[in-house]
Amino acid sequence: MTGPINVRELAPGTSIVLVDGSRAEIVDNPGDGVWLFARYLSSPRDPTLIGQEGMIFAQDVAALGEPTTT
Repeated sequence: MTGPINVRELAPGTSIVLVDGSRAEIVDNPGDGVWLFARYLSSPRDPTLIGQEGMIFAQDVAALGEPTTT
């Protein structure tokens, strides 16, 4: 995907890639265009984040990843 990502439209279950190379799966989107709640799937900078949930700032979303299956 090229161009800006409208984080307001991202649904739970969507996989995202962050600017630091981490991958995460959205677990909740408040729709404010600023924050996403996501679970880390990988994190090259901090492996202890894997499996943890946290708030992701919209500007940290670099790309959409592969869809996840539940």
